[in-house]
Amino acid sequence: MNCTLTVRHETFDGLAARWQHLLSLRSHPTVFDTPTWQRVWWEHFSGGASLKLLSVCEGPGAPSLIAPMMSRDGAVSFLGGTDLVDYHDFLAPDGARPQDVEAVFRELSREPGCSCMELLSIADGSPALGFFATAAKAAGWQVEVAKEDVAPRMELPSTWDEYVEGLDKKERHEMRRKMRRIEGAGELRDIELTAPAGVGAAIGGFFALHRMSRPDKAEFMTPARERFFRAVSVALAEEGKTRLRFLELDGERVATSLSFVVGPTRYLYNSGFDPRRSDLSVGLMNHAYAIKSSIAEGLKVFDFMRGNEPYKYRLGGKDRAIYRIIARR
Repeated sequence: MNCTLTVRHETFDGLAARWQHLLSLRSHPTVFDTPTWQRVWWEHFSGGASLKLLSVCEGPGAPSLIAPMMSRDGAVSFLGGTDLVDYHDFLAPDGARPQDVEAVFRELSREPGCSCMELLSIADGSPALGFFATAAKAAGWQVEVAKEDVAPRMELPSTWDEYVEGLDKKERHEMRRKMRRIEGAGELRDIELTAPAGVGAAIGGFFALHRMSRPDKAEFMTPARERFFRAVSVALAEEGKTRLRFLELDGERVATSLSFVVGPTRYLYNSGFDPRRSDLSVGLMNHAYAIKSSIAEGLKVFDFMRGNEPYKYRLGGKDRAIYRIIARR
């Protein structure tokens, strides 16, 4: 069967339509699977790397798998590091085939000077975990598969009342108490921007609140990352995927979050709040209103993504593990 497979080196423009088709066959695609995300990341952070955008085809048909990879300093990896990408994977229908993953491994192993393959941030349940490790071991590579982090998420019910009732007793009481308190503290506005012009005009407010939240967030948001956030948020807004939120109290924006909706899932990417209003739990409440908005939109999953911050569990998140595969020869 492997002899009928063809691995092609592609470009973003040349692969765009086929990439979208393959994405439509996945039941739970992530924002990081989209060609727009991958292209914008590459435009901002590809310095010194060589693009290895591979497609696997059987005969003249559409690709059965796409591998958005790069090579840098003898190491092959997915596009994007763990600072900006929460999930990586090969792009294939839900039933990815082992022979397709093996074909990608063989092609990448021919890369001149390649001594290491680092596949980071693969969600539990991805076929890549088993298929890639098996192919590398069969070729004589040393393979390590290890847990990298957790990414809490939750299934959304059909109504807000069902969601609140589904919380633990303590958290249910706290949610109702905090919501009454903030709604009684002044004129409260819950703002969600989705249009490209609105997102582009307002994202400066997101950066301000993000940096204000904690010293480590201020350090994280470098000028280069700010340019990327702006570019990818506007580009995905043009596809209807961006959700830029603000919680406004008496005319002052006190909390914010940036999320992306792909398929039935809302991905909470990053957030910020004014610590001077932490007495009202403005950051947590902004996330609660985002969950409420997601339920109203008919979404099925709210994904808090990488990290085990306590607020994710207080809001109902349940851990999903993410793994890394390191193969060396």
